[in-house]
Amino acid sequence: MRRVGSSLFLMGVAVAAAWGCTQLNPFADSVSYRPPTAKVVSAPDCLAENIYSALTGSGPWDPALTADAPDPGYPPRTFEPVAVVRCERGVDESGIQTVDSVRLEGDIDAVDAAFSVDSERFPPGVMASCAYEMTPPVGLWFVDDAGEAFRPAWPASPCGLQNGPIEALAELTEVSRSSHSTGYDDRYTTTCQSSSYADGFANTTPEEVAAAEERDDPLVPSLVMPIDDVDRLQLCTVATAEPPLDAVGSLTTMNRADSARLVRSVADAPIAPACNQSSTRTASTELRRPDGSGRSFVSFELDGCQRAAGFGFYRTIPTEVLAALTRTG
Repeated sequence: MRRVGSSLFLMGVAVAAAWGCTQLNPFADSVSYRPPTAKVVSAPDCLAENIYSALTGSGPWDPALTADAPDPGYPPRTFEPVAVVRCERGVDESGIQTVDSVRLEGDIDAVDAAFSVDSERFPPGVMASCAYEMTPPVGLWFVDDAGEAFRPAWPASPCGLQNGPIEALAELTEVSRSSHSTGYDDRYTTTCQSSSYADGFANTTPEEVAAAEERDDPLVPSLVMPIDDVDRLQLCTVATAEPPLDAVGSLTTMNRADSARLVRSVADAPIAPACNQSSTRTASTELRRPDGSGRSFVSFELDGCQRAAGFGFYRTIPTEVLAALTRTG
């Protein structure tokens, strides 16, 4: 199978170079490398202890769990994948959380190519401050005709991870799913701790808004910010009139379909106008996919300016989204 390369446009990166004595080209942006080759095992396994624990946050007391899965690695030269198995969090009909093994098929060659590019890192002597924390899927497997599998390492970029694989995976189609019950029901968890990410609203001027509209900055990379494929939102709503750092709020969980509609609606909303009002209630949440990837923090003013933060410049919260947020909060 032919391996192809790709490039990634990085945004929001501030780099400060501190060059010492080196034989490297001082104008090089990055150094290419490949991780060790992945170990092939007899079958994909979403109940491996390290995958299960990372997905659920639960301890390894489930008797169905198996030994840790091998570390992800570079695709073996002779391995020819025909499908991808992705480990995901789910919820069964009774509301109990599950760990799901999801088989995906489609343009597997494109996915294979996206994972077969070289990784990139900064040359020695370069220090960088990067804008995003990037978290790949917890359990991802390539599977061949014989059912054997390996975990592919996510190609790195100097400031995190490359975005190509998530775009290729998004084109695959789910063909089957098997679920394992965790026995855990979070519907009765109704309180939460206020997050520092909810305290980021500031007054804006017409000049700042005009500059933001002129830039028309895109959202963060899709690996970082799930939208249509976001997992269930767990919204923490708190009063902000006198916010102690350990303020306790009310926790509401939305289903996946409603969560995706809410995030998509806000992502497509216009930039919020200039505003200097204060809000008395905010809601905040972390955007992740069911496979554990993502990790964007967003927050919403439920009164006052009624803006959303975390979607580039402040966005105006659509009427239907505000109604849903105030209803849940």
